[in-house]
This record gives sequence, structure tokens and C-alpha cells, in this order.
Amino acid sequence: MRNTRIPLFRLTLFGSPAFSVAALGLPILIFLPPLYAELGLSLTVVGAVFMATRIFDVVTDPVFGWLGDKISSPWGRRRPALLVAVPFLAAGVYFAFFPGESPTATSLFLSMLLLYAGWTAFTISHTAWAGELSDDYDERSRIMGVLQVFGLLGILVVSALPALLDMSSAKVDMTQRTNIVGLVVLISLPIFALMSSVAVGEPTRKVQAPIVWREAVNSFVSNLPLRRLLLTDLLLGFQGGVNGTMHFFFIGIVLGLPQAASLMLVVIGVAGLVAAPIFVRVSYRIGKHRTLCLGALLSSVASLTHFFIPAGNFWLVFATFVLIGINIGARDMMIRSIMADVVDEDAVRTGRERGALFYSMLTLTAKLGAALAVGMVLPVLDWVGFDPAGENTEATITGVRMVVAATPTFALTAVAAIMWRFPLDKDRQRILRAELEARAAG
Repeated sequence: MRNTRIPLFRLTLFGSPAFSVAALGLPILIFLPPLYAELGLSLTVVGAVFMATRIFDVVTDPVFGWLGDKISSPWGRRRPALLVAVPFLAAGVYFAFFPGESPTATSLFLSMLLLYAGWTAFTISHTAWAGELSDDYDERSRIMGVLQVFGLLGILVVSALPALLDMSSAKVDMTQRTNIVGLVVLISLPIFALMSSVAVGEPTRKVQAPIVWREAVNSFVSNLPLRRLLLTDLLLGFQGGVNGTMHFFFIGIVLGLPQAASLMLVVIGVAGLVAAPIFVRVSYRIGKHRTLCLGALLSSVASLTHFFIPAGNFWLVFATFVLIGINIGARDMMIRSIMADVVDEDAVRTGRERGALFYSMLTLTAKLGAALAVGMVLPVLDWVGFDPAGENTEATITGVRMVVAATPTFALTAVAAIMWRFPLDKDRQRILRAELEARAAG
């Protein structure tokens, strides 16, 4: 069994690309919609473009996952896909984050298509590789915890740099914030991808028989743990999308603290960074699925208070964003670690190891959830008369508060209900691994 503890130094090198992915993921939700609104596109158009690009993911994500499991080369199957994805992802970042002074809906659409295609290929390769590094239930949490720490460091850096800009000048716009974040991603991505590719080896895998799409769909339909985990990921993506899209609007306009908006992103990153190793330890005791529920419930409390926070109360806002950041410390690493167990369960049932295909479903559901949030929330803001550059009535402000408080709270509470009695715990995973090892030996 691949249950040897990976040396921390090598695991650190391997996990480093999560920095660039997280440094990219946060600005897509928080910076890009306000940026393109500043540059002349309506909120409804921006929301529609983000929704439209997700339609292509319904096809491309499973295809990339399927191809990832079919790759066979002397260098493995995850490493080549990871490195090939880098130039495509970098090109998408450049076009989306440096759009010029007069972007169009078409240019935004094409830029996001390229960005998401590269992002999908990159993240599927990296997370599937991470999920295959160990067969041990707890070591998988440790591996995903390292990825989570790097992801939170990425969030922290891309949050801190705009915050420093805001403190240094009173005339910082979204173009400046977005450009500096884009540079961080473009510089760090190829460096960390190369470091990861040489840090650890790939486990030996037998060549898989061709996967029939009908069989894959049937596997999804009959696999209850997979369906529950994907629904959870969709809800968490939706919750994160709502909070991210509304972040600058809510703090800057509704709460009247525009100079604190970037700072609160730093608060989220620091809280998550501190909480991540704690949640790894907690998962050893209560299991990964209940650790995920604990983080969701803490964050739901924070989201609900957004309806009542009085404008201008900095320290109360600070406290709620600490709780939101704590959930980020648990969310992604627990989801990814649980998916590795789901892959084991599928391998016992079907005789195939389809890690990339299953992790592509996670990539898809997370992006769909976030895109649904952008596509639904921005038109709602237009509908209630919200004007990010002008005056807003008290009724409009109340409507914005309801969106920010109610939708994430509902999503997070649903996550806890779905995952509390998740069937794949430590004991069940060990039975699955014993069955797979017995088959391999026989």
C-alpha cells in the first residue's frame, strides 16, 4: 500500500502550485466582475458571460478528466498534463486580467474560456495526482492540508497586495488591483509547476480499459457518496461565489467601509491559514466529513449576521470574516481528501481507477456553483436597483443584505445536513483499501 508518510520538504514542493491556483480563483470572483463593470459592461452582461462560459465546462471538464486517466507516458500521466496546461492557463490569465480600456462581452467570453480550460486541465492533474499519493485515510488529509495551506497563502498574498495599494493611495481602482494580482499568478505559476513536477514520483497505475460514457454516467447515478459529495461541492461553490461577488459591494457600499474591503480578504486568508492544520488534526478524531460540517456551520453563523451588522462597525465585521475564513481552512482540503476515498469506493465497484475523471467532476461543480452565484446575484442587484457608482435607497441596501446573508447561510446549512452521515469514514475506507490490495495481490 502507498501509506508511507511523504517527507514534508517534498510534499511542500509538490503542493506549491496550489498557491497560484488559489491566487487566481479568488480574484475571478472578487475582482473581475467589478473590473469589467468599471470598464463599461453592465452587471447583467458580466453575469451572463460568466454563466455562459460554464456551459462549456459541462463538456470540457469530464473530457479533460477522461483524457487524464488515459494518458500514458514514460513521465507518468499527471505530470505531462500539468506542464502542458501551464501556457494555456497563463495566456487566459493575461487576456482576462489585462483587458485594456474597452473590453467587450465577446473578449471577456473568449478570455474566460481560455482561462477556465487551462485551469481545469491544471487543477485536475494536480489534485488527482495528490489523491493518488497515499492510500491512508489520514495521510490523504495531510496531503490535501498542505495544498490547502499553499492555497490560503495564495489568497493571503493576492488579498494583501490590493490592501497595501488601498492604504498607499486613495485613488486605487479595480484595474490596478487586478493587474497586480495577474502578475503574481503569471510569475508564480510556471515556477511552482516545475517544482511540483520534480518533487515526487507518480504511483504506478495499470492501463485502464476504455471508459464508455454511458458507463461513467451510470456509475454517477448509482454512486450515492459521489452524488452527495458533488452536491456539497456545488453548494460550497455557490456560497463562495455569492460572498466573493458581493464582497467589495457589501463592505464598501452597504457597510460603508471601502478601505476595509481588501483588508477583510487578508483576514479571511490568515484565519484559514491558522485553521487549516487544526482542522487536519480534528479530522483525525471526528472524521473528514464531520470536520467539513463543523466548518460549514461556523461559517453559516457568520453569514447570517451580515443582515444585522450596523454600517461602519469595523470590529464586528472583522469578527464575522474571521469565522468565514475558518471555514475556508477546512472546506477544500476535506472535499478533496474525501474524493480520494470515493475513488477507492468506485474502484472496488467497477475495477477501474478513475481519479482524474472524478476530480474533474469536483472542478466542474465548484465552478458551476460559483458561476450560478455570479449569474444569479448580479441580475438581482440590477433588479433591486443597486448602483455601485451612485446612490442607493434604504430598501435597496436591505435587499443586498438579504442576498448576502440568506443565500450563503442556506447553502452552508444544507452542506452540514448532506454530509453529517456520509458513509465513507475511516473504517469503511480501510475495508475498501484492503479489498483493492487483495485484488492486486491475487
